[in-house]
Amino acid sequence: MELRQLKTFRTVATLNSFNEAAKVLNYAQSTISEQIRALEEDLNVRLFERSGKKIVLTSAGEVLLVCAQKILDLEEEIKAAVTQQKEPHGSLSVRIPETVSIYYLPPILKLFHERFPKIQFNLMNCGYYRLEQELQSGMINLAFLILDQYQSKALEVEPLLSVPLVLVCHPANPLTGKQQVWVQDLKKETIFLPNEDCSYRMIFERILNTEKVEPAVVINCNSIEAIKAYIMAGTGITVIPEVAIKKEISRGELTVLNWAGDTLESNIFMIRHKEKWISPILKAFMETIRENIKPA
Repeated sequence: MELRQLKTFRTVATLNSFNEAAKVLNYAQSTISEQIRALEEDLNVRLFERSGKKIVLTSAGEVLLVCAQKILDLEEEIKAAVTQQKEPHGSLSVRIPETVSIYYLPPILKLFHERFPKIQFNLMNCGYYRLEQELQSGMINLAFLILDQYQSKALEVEPLLSVPLVLVCHPANPLTGKQQVWVQDLKKETIFLPNEDCSYRMIFERILNTEKVEPAVVINCNSIEAIKAYIMAGTGITVIPEVAIKKEISRGELTVLNWAGDTLESNIFMIRHKEKWISPILKAFMETIRENIKPA
C-alpha cells in the first residue's frame, strides 16, 4: 500500500468517478484503475461496487477512506515538521472561479511565489455542489466562491470582497434603447450563463425563477471568455462580474444594461474545512490573500 495509491483512492471516492479523478490528478484513466486494483489486491477487499459508469464505496471502502484521510493528513504534518528548517516546499490544491483566477489572483500569486518559490499549485475550476466533501477529504485545501451568501456548519467561510455584477449585451441589442431593463424584458432573450458550478449564476437564476420568467434560450458555457465572445458577436445577454468586462465596455464592444431590479452584487468567499489541519504554507497563502486582495 503506497501513499500515491491512497491519494488516488481518496480522489476517486470523493468524486465517485474514475474519469473525473483522472482529470484532477492528471493521470490516464488506466493508471487510476490500476492503482485501485493494486490497492484492492493488497488489502484483499473490494473498495468500490461498480454498476455501469456508476461507482459507490463498499463498507470496506468507507473504512479505508477515513483511515486514508488520517494518513494523508499526517503525511502533511510530518513534512512540515521535518522540513521546517529548510526552504518550504509542497503543494496546494485550490478550487477557484475563473473571475478570481484571472482578475484578482495573479498579483497575489506573484507575491506568494516570490516568498515561497518551491510551492506548487493545482488551481481547479470552482465547484459548488461537492465542495464540503472535497475539503473534508483533503482532495482540495482551499476554495473560493463568488456568491451572495454561503453557510455550512463544517466549513469556515470568510468573506473577502464584494463583487458588482452587471447585465451586458452587444451595443446593437434593442434592450440598450430602454431606460430601464426589467426582468420581464428578458422573456425573449438568449441568456448565456457560466456552467452550474459557478455559483454567482444562482443569483440571476433566482431572480428569473422568482418572477417566473423563462428566457427563450439558456446556453451554458464553461468559460466567461467564451461567453464574452458570443455576446460580442451579437448573440444574447449575460450576467457577469463587472471587473471581467471593463476593457470591452471601454472599447464599445459590450454595453451594460440599466438593470431596474435589485442591485446585482456578490461576494468572494474564502472557504476551508474547520476540522482540517492548517499547514504553515496554507496559513501563509491565506494570509497573503487577506492582505492583498483588492477591488480589481
